[in-house]
Amino acid sequence: MKIIHTADWHLGKRLNGHSFLEDQSWILNQFVEEMKQENPDIIVIAGDIYDTAYPSKQAVGLMENIIQQLNLNMRIPIIIINGNHDSRERLGYGASWFHSTQLFVRTTLDAFFTPLEFENIAFYTLPFFTVSEARNFLEDDFETYEDAVKIFVNRIADKMDHHKQNVLVGHFTLNGTPKSDSERDITVGTIEGVSPQFLEMFDCVLLGHIHQPFALNYERIIYSGSLLQYSFSETKQAKGYRVVEITKDGGFNQYFKPLRPKHELEVVEGDYEDIINGDFEHKSNTSYFHFKLSNIGHVTEPMQKLKQLYPNTLALTPEKFMIQDIPKQNMHIKTSQPIEIIQSFYQAHTDMPLTHIQKAYIETLLNEQGEEE
Repeated sequence: MKIIHTADWHLGKRLNGHSFLEDQSWILNQFVEEMKQENPDIIVIAGDIYDTAYPSKQAVGLMENIIQQLNLNMRIPIIIINGNHDSRERLGYGASWFHSTQLFVRTTLDAFFTPLEFENIAFYTLPFFTVSEARNFLEDDFETYEDAVKIFVNRIADKMDHHKQNVLVGHFTLNGTPKSDSERDITVGTIEGVSPQFLEMFDCVLLGHIHQPFALNYERIIYSGSLLQYSFSETKQAKGYRVVEITKDGGFNQYFKPLRPKHELEVVEGDYEDIINGDFEHKSNTSYFHFKLSNIGHVTEPMQKLKQLYPNTLALTPEKFMIQDIPKQNMHIKTSQPIEIIQSFYQAHTDMPLTHIQKAYIETLLNEQGEEE
């Protein structure tokens, strides 16, 4: 059986006010074209379909369009679970109607105990849950996410058919897995990681939540990663989907297939003048940029100037001043005028004098301050 493993679409995602919806449409249409070539037996989407529990009309429309192409037009069975960004109720609405087309939206904890069976494979779905939800459902007392997963797994141990290949589809963090800025913590005030030893009874574990597809070094416990880079901490991460092949005799093979985004995220460090003159290494002028720049203190509205040249600039951070590297100034503070102190300080940090406009503005502020006192 050929399984396509994907997760963390985060439809409706915004970064610094910028909507990724156009980029998501681009990458998902590319995903659909890939599926025409892959011709998989089933697609597994392991949570975080949307970026928020209240997705926009446009985000929902994009989801419906892609699922229609994959499930109705191409007749590919699909298993979907909710992640910690999704609303269980909204994602699961109408799920019972979809079974006739083999679209299985699994958002309830009780569904874990009834696996979905395709040929020689049984899929156990464990959607996102909070520790308190699991306590109520399992009618047991425990403290951590890992405790809950152990109880779920132990309760099916005796019922699992080991003549089949058993696959767990989940949305949680494996212990030791690094996270990026765009991954919201699953739990608050408790340990959220799960140790791999408690998943050993499964022949394969397909996970969502971590955006780095190579976050783990396990052959059969894998993250697909997100479809796009969703924060500037992900700029060095590959994005795409995984292909998992399982044979009837237990043969196993899995590999990663990258997708090409419309725009990449880039972090650029350098001197402001070099950036303005285009004198820096970058992949494209239309990338989503986070500039970390030096010698920018004298520039009025630098963000606006950068966007005129690089329209997809999303963030600007001035390089921090390194006080310890600044030579000591031979200035007698007590006998100097405030404007002289400020001008000396500014020139020490930027290696440039105040402009006439800056000096006039500071003098106005000093005069206003003196009047108030």
